[in-house]
Amino acid sequence: MMVLAVRNILLVGLLLGLVAGTAWSQGAPGVGQVDPDLAGSPAVAATTSLPVAAGADTIRTNLWLVQALMGEIAAEAAGHLGPPPARVRLVPLSNDPRTDIFLPVVTDVLAEMGYELYMAQDEPAKQADVDYVFAFSIQNIRLDYPDVGRTLGIWRRWVDRDLRVAVMAEITAEETGRLLLSQRLERRFGDRIDDDDLAGVESDAYDFTNAEVNESGWQRRAEELVVLGTLAGLVAIYFANTGD
Repeated sequence: MMVLAVRNILLVGLLLGLVAGTAWSQGAPGVGQVDPDLAGSPAVAATTSLPVAAGADTIRTNLWLVQALMGEIAAEAAGHLGPPPARVRLVPLSNDPRTDIFLPVVTDVLAEMGYELYMAQDEPAKQADVDYVFAFSIQNIRLDYPDVGRTLGIWRRWVDRDLRVAVMAEITAEETGRLLLSQRLERRFGDRIDDDDLAGVESDAYDFTNAEVNESGWQRRAEELVVLGTLAGLVAIYFANTGD
């Protein structure tokens, strides 16, 4: 009777671990796909053109995604300029090191559209005559790993990725001084990546390409349940062996 009871405890413990781990993994979109919770947000409506459905050998790094979102912001701002080949002066509004990423991105976007570009000069006498002034500052670059998925509630299988970029853009017509745009432009992107690819998408070059991995409250409770179930199973195995 003792052995039977202990074996029942073992079965219950293992079932608890299996149920918790299975519940943890259900409802998860495939790795490399856009998170459906983010896909319905207006903040990510303009990010659907990003080539996110990639294989493991072409996983999009956090830095690549930042540049892609910045490119979409630059393209949106360019919609307030006159038609090319208008002359545009680019003016960073701060010495934020993140500007070093946005500047080449906006330069490439506008140059590809056919605009003639100039950089701001320290001496006003050296400023070239332009049609528009495009001033900008980086307001926010935020990376989060808000959730994870585990196999049987133990081994981490995937990580959710949530990235936000915000740029303050101001465009004025040089001849009239008319303000054509003064707006905080934002983009947000979310997807799910394989845990094995997590280290490969981060970069030591910029702090904002790294983040701590978080887990939701119900998953932490599920983990506790898995641990308790596993411990119960180990104890049951011990008594079953000693009872025999």
